[in-house]
Amino acid sequence: MLRLYDMHPCRCQPTHRGRPVDSAALNGGWRGLDEEAQFAFLIVPGFCPRFGWSAGLHPAAATRLEQAARDLETRVGGTIIVSGGAVHSADNEAVLMREWLIGRGVDIGRILCDPCARHTTTNLRNAGRMVLGAGAAEALVITSSPQTYYLSYPWRSSFHLRCMVELGYRVGELALHGPMHIRFRPSPDVFRASWKETRAGDP
Repeated sequence: MLRLYDMHPCRCQPTHRGRPVDSAALNGGWRGLDEEAQFAFLIVPGFCPRFGWSAGLHPAAATRLEQAARDLETRVGGTIIVSGGAVHSADNEAVLMREWLIGRGVDIGRILCDPCARHTTTNLRNAGRMVLGAGAAEALVITSSPQTYYLSYPWRSSFHLRCMVELGYRVGELALHGPMHIRFRPSPDVFRASWKETRAGDP
């Protein structure tokens, strides 16, 4: 059974509205890889601006989730990974996104939840661990502007540089695959700890 933190036990102690989040329990019902899907995983990073938004799921995140749900239905992807922590409010983005998908009718066995990531670098690092840990080689990131450009052209946008500064390595290869879709091939380096711990204790 896939466990996100097999390589690095979680030190960030994720919370949602002040209560601990048990990621193992949230992910315990995962049904495994869908061999008929074009991509094993669809990764949806959270969206919560620093200013102008206080609580709840942001509409931009809902737009990404709707696209991911449609991609799941058409077998573009086999499992949706939602990734995001409680960064700018007490709401945990991954938990909110998981709840949205369940409300949309998505099978909980086709959802994996990373409630720890605090930035785009760790969104992809943590999701990359899930992808490789499950035995898959690539995934599609489902996102929206301006993050689409940021991830599609990682050298030009400085995303690779930010990964090197914050983590000490690049999280993998990224390329535009279509509107709202970015092809992601995680690097084995994602299993390495960051070169320095963040203040939140994220490995």
